[in-house]
Amino acid sequence: MIQLIRRHPVVTLFVLAYGLSWAVQIPRALGVLQGSGWRAVVWAPAVAAILAAALTGGRAAVRDLGERLVRWRVGWQWYVLVILGPAAFSLAIAGVYALLGGSWSAAVPKALSEEPLVLLPVFFLILALTDGLGEEPAWRGFALPRLLTRHNALVASLIVGVLWALWHLPLLWMEGATRFQEPVWPILVDNTAKSVLFTWVFLNTRGSLLLAILLHAATNLFRVSPGPTSPGDFTLPLLAAAGKWLLVVIMLVAAGPSLVRGPRPEALYNQTGNGRVGGTV
Repeated sequence: MIQLIRRHPVVTLFVLAYGLSWAVQIPRALGVLQGSGWRAVVWAPAVAAILAAALTGGRAAVRDLGERLVRWRVGWQWYVLVILGPAAFSLAIAGVYALLGGSWSAAVPKALSEEPLVLLPVFFLILALTDGLGEEPAWRGFALPRLLTRHNALVASLIVGVLWALWHLPLLWMEGATRFQEPVWPILVDNTAKSVLFTWVFLNTRGSLLLAILLHAATNLFRVSPGPTSPGDFTLPLLAAAGKWLLVVIMLVAAGPSLVRGPRPEALYNQTGNGRVGGTV
């Protein structure tokens, strides 16, 4: 069993991430669990990443995860891009939505229209420490580097995107959740595109998990993946998804060779040369 786990680190990760999360989310969706304590499940993927690293790569894999977490020397322009880029994107989508006859106030992120600007750093930090730190150690900290050793960046991104989207499934049936009663396809279409954009940042910031966490927090704060503006009206979510796919196409045209070239064995090595994190998918 141990050898099987070590041979399939990515499978191990997602089994753990889904298992730890859904063991709480499904009973909550069924109405078995009450209260707000279940929200601690936001850190389940991070716990799964640490466990998967320890089980499949030992100390070297756990150390690599920690080093990616504090890899902050990536160039100031990347901090500007990952923090302000999502805000600019959401405002652009809201503008297009308004031009098509939709409501600007319904489309613009609440963080930019209803919340005092002075509180934005506080909300951003909270989201970084919850959604970002809770999820990104699994998706970009553990899974993506290993997938990049067997697939090109585009394929690896799509795999992560689909599995990342499906991880949210119980939230579609959980009353009170932001995506309650939505169909599955919007999050699949949206997360796969978003995953490619995350990978592009990952590849250009030396595999920094910190930058992935900040990007995750910013995309949630500025609502780059909005829900329907009214029941059954998916115009705004579709526009946002189309905007992300347009960015992906532009990226493929501008940086195609780097995104679709073959697997990257060097992705198994941390950037300080202190070890190798082994395993296949």
